[in-house]
Order: sequence, then structure tokens, then C-alpha cells
Amino acid sequence: MLLAAFFAGIPAGAEQPVAVTASAGAFSVLDGGVQSYETGWELSFAPRPIRWVPRFLHKTNTTLGVMATSRGTLYVYGGFRYDRPLGKSWWLSPQWATGLYYRDGGRELGGPLEFRSGIELSRRLGERSRLGLLLYHLSNARLYGFNPGGESLVLTYTARP
Repeated sequence: MLLAAFFAGIPAGAEQPVAVTASAGAFSVLDGGVQSYETGWELSFAPRPIRWVPRFLHKTNTTLGVMATSRGTLYVYGGFRYDRPLGKSWWLSPQWATGLYYRDGGRELGGPLEFRSGIELSRRLGERSRLGLLLYHLSNARLYGFNPGGESLVLTYTARP
């Protein structure tokens, strides 16, 4: 139900996503063992050039996504990713997002507003899909008095319509 409300927030007439990504992996992998497991979905939209942004960033995609863990955590976010080709088959994708974090028995990260930054290395599987490995950091950037942060390592599968 929450996922439906999240995607209902996309304005009518918004362009169709250029890619859909599914992910699964481990949440808080660098904190002395896996704290929980996670799954996620992300929609990427076509880049829109912004005049004041350097030209090499004009290929930056906007994203909307959701992540849930096996311990009841939910993170809904919006952000950016930059897909940079490394030859014909490999891609490097730095990404950054801001979102709302809900903890229902999951890991305490200090507050509801959390920031996500990560890097993904992926390999093309054909003309319209890629398989990748994403490492990202999730924290509140010291907005709150408590900021433990956490890292996730997930396997990603991206398909383009």
C-alpha cells in the first residue's frame, strides 16, 4: 500500500521511466556482520539538461526508489545517477539520493531524513539489460545527534523497456 502511494505521487503526464532496477543484498555489511537483508526497486528517468550544470553531467538521470529490509526498515528516496560507460560492456554509475527512512524494528540511523550515496559497477547482458554490484552508504549527514550510518552491498538487475 505504501509503495502504491509512493508511485501515485509521480505527476500525471510525467515521462515514462527509461530503466527499472531490482536489487537484493545485505544491509549494514561493514558493521561487524550483516544486520539484515534488503530488496529494492528503482525507476530511472531520461536526463534533462540544466544550463548551470557542467555539460558532462547532462546525462544524469533522475531516480525514484524504495528499499525494504528483513527487519522492517523502509526507505523511500529520490535522487540522481550518472551512467558512465567503461568500454562496450561495462558501466560505472555514481549515485546520490535523499529520502525518508522508517524503522519498525530495523536499524536506528538517527532520524527520518537520510542521504544515500553509492557506486555501482555493472555489465551489459544484451541490448536492454545489465547486471551489477552496488555499494552505498546511508546516513543522516549529522543532521541529528545520532548518526551511525550504514553500508549496503546489493546485486542489481536493470532492464530498459
